[in-house]
Amino acid sequence: MNKKMVTIIAALAMCTAMAGCTGSYTASSSKAETTTTTTAAAESAAPAESTADESTADSTSTNAGTTDYDVDGDFRAFEQLKDKYDGNYLANLTGQMSNNGTKYTICIKDGKAYQALTVQGMKSYTVCPGDGKLYNVSEGTTTYSIEDDDGNQWKSADILFGATLDFDHAYIDTTTNVVHEYYNLDSSVSGGEGQIVYGFDGATYDLKQVVLLPEGTDESSAVYFTVDSMGEADDSLLAVPDLSAYTKE
Repeated sequence: MNKKMVTIIAALAMCTAMAGCTGSYTASSSKAETTTTTTAAAESAAPAESTADESTADSTSTNAGTTDYDVDGDFRAFEQLKDKYDGNYLANLTGQMSNNGTKYTICIKDGKAYQALTVQGMKSYTVCPGDGKLYNVSEGTTTYSIEDDDGNQWKSADILFGATLDFDHAYIDTTTNVVHEYYNLDSSVSGGEGQIVYGFDGATYDLKQVVLLPEGTDESSAVYFTVDSMGEADDSLLAVPDLSAYTKE
């Protein structure tokens, strides 16, 4: 079995290891059930505090406590986010709930991808530099492996945009002033049916939280991420890694 990036479905399955992460999921409920459980998951999750990011000037804004967002209107905060960052971004996320404390770094640009996962201080990362190879590196064991890249790994690694399909509905949490937008997942990319929920600051529309929920499950199976920072891609992360200090598996 080839080692692969932590794909969206791997996140849905709550994989906790970078190398060898695969996932399979069989949808077992109706769209109505998915919408209901996703709503419960997003409404029960507390939003993250805004974190300053030098790459995003508006990330220093504070929550004003009100929003002019219209759930029945044409404006979608996700579309604004996508226009700015789709295909070129660097995001740092922190897992919450069952994924608590796990740190993720995702960098996507020009068909290249970098993804790092830090669990209890142990970091592993995968680089897809566009040379037809996939480099899996473990700093904890100082080992690495190289696999063939079929040219689509960067797409499935793009957790924020890679599998998002049509808009389903929106909800405003008036207690926290967080706007939750719900989108259906593309099962051909994610590997299973479900929804992705984006939580935006109601005053600034900064992305604060992402929730992944497989179809037919409740909020206890959802994967929560708070967004620590987001900006443009860092080209240095997308280069072939220096493996001189590592041992090949």
